[in-house]
Amino acid sequence: TVILLCIVYEIEELIMKKSNLFIILVALLLSASTVFSQTSVSAGLSYGSFNYDISGTKYTGDGGVLNLDGQLSPSIDYSLSMSDGKFEDNVLSNNEGSITYNVYPNIGIHFMGSQIKLATVQETDTSLGLSYKITTSSLGIKVFAGSDINNYGKFYTYGTKINLGVALGSSLILSYKTEDRKQKATTMDARFVYDLNSRLGLNLGYKSTETKNAAGTAVVLKGNTTYAGIMYRF
Repeated sequence: TVILLCIVYEIEELIMKKSNLFIILVALLLSASTVFSQTSVSAGLSYGSFNYDISGTKYTGDGGVLNLDGQLSPSIDYSLSMSDGKFEDNVLSNNEGSITYNVYPNIGIHFMGSQIKLATVQETDTSLGLSYKITTSSLGIKVFAGSDINNYGKFYTYGTKINLGVALGSSLILSYKTEDRKQKATTMDARFVYDLNSRLGLNLGYKSTETKNAAGTAVVLKGNTTYAGIMYRF
């Protein structure tokens, strides 16, 4: 519990610097989660290597990657991914998060947000929609779709997340998301978790991000993050 509170504190410190309303909400929910008896959280903290290109200008640097996945209650799931890096005089912030309230066992109200900031690219999206999930002992699949809450019915976000148990004590987590907005954004993430014991594991991942202009005809930003670290279950 002490470790969880420390992690939450560090997240909140980062969030106050980013001023992202959606991630602030997630952090507050994480802080509140300590009062729920049925909560669970998997926290991954990793070193990240970043490689991005904006209209021909390359940005290469390193930083940190934080992954949080868990439940506030049996009916509320959350997921958060935060990447922060330094490129000489430029700072990268690439964050994604979601909260799902499961109205039925397989159907939920899905609230999601994302933010990417690097040099001239600054995009934020917050969407509300629905999700559908299928869960077995070795496979979990969630598909979701929603619309920008500031332009509901005009810009849409959709994607999927797959959690595959590839072997005893290891899992592969794949995610894909497309956001139709002023700059169309597509993210893909592959993460491998290898359990060292019931609580501690290795966390390895690769994430790619691409944004296009409003017409969808030209790439504005394209890049990837490779990261490696540890994962701890509370």
